[in-house]
Amino acid sequence: MTRDSGKIKGMNVTFDHAEDTAAHIKTFWFKPEKPVRQIAGQFTELYLPHDHPDDRGIRRWFTLSNSPTDDMVSITTKLAIEHGSTFKQTLAGLKPGAQLKLADPMGDFVLPKDKTIPLVFVAGGIGVTPMHSMIKYLYDTHEQRSIHLIYAVNDIHELAFGQLFKDYGLKLTTVVKESPAGYKGETGSLSADRILELVGGDDGRALYYLSGPEPMVETFAKDLKAKGVNKHRVIGDYFPGYPKF
Repeated sequence: MTRDSGKIKGMNVTFDHAEDTAAHIKTFWFKPEKPVRQIAGQFTELYLPHDHPDDRGIRRWFTLSNSPTDDMVSITTKLAIEHGSTFKQTLAGLKPGAQLKLADPMGDFVLPKDKTIPLVFVAGGIGVTPMHSMIKYLYDTHEQRSIHLIYAVNDIHELAFGQLFKDYGLKLTTVVKESPAGYKGETGSLSADRILELVGGDDGRALYYLSGPEPMVETFAKDLKAKGVNKHRVIGDYFPGYPKF
């Protein structure tokens, strides 16, 4: 998902502030120069020129983690404790008022028009961001849908957006790699079999939204189809550069 280093078309934005979202995860908020045409769940490309960039360059794809109902747009990302890319280091060091450019929102990892279809959201780590965008939109617009969110992380402290998920009232299943003291949720790793077990079996109607590291999304999509889930009911959105869960 690389691009050349020329200028990108899109929207001019001004960095407003950053906030801690979970352990080593921050949300960065930007004021757009004009209203943004965004559908919840879409992504953007951030153009961030800086001195001496490493081989990952000066562009990066991000989900727009905000809802279209928000006045500002946001991206939410994990920041390395040590030896992060020059891009992430520059992003973390942004000062309020910095001028940037974001590509216009794009992508079809969005809610179905039919509001009666049950939804199974499967998120691996930072892959929860498009789910947050969609759920925040539904919450703000008072639209209730049947959603079961299965949210897998390596460390319990990396679970994000829990208050929104609670406030919306969806069914939430957290899966933490190793069980910490006092944790009462699911532990270990996810698989297609386990996803189907957690949702009580495939009902033939639900749409499966898979978001996370590329190997995870590809494996789950292939395996769910092998288990009899029609390919048209499996929607994937992967994040390059992250390890498999």
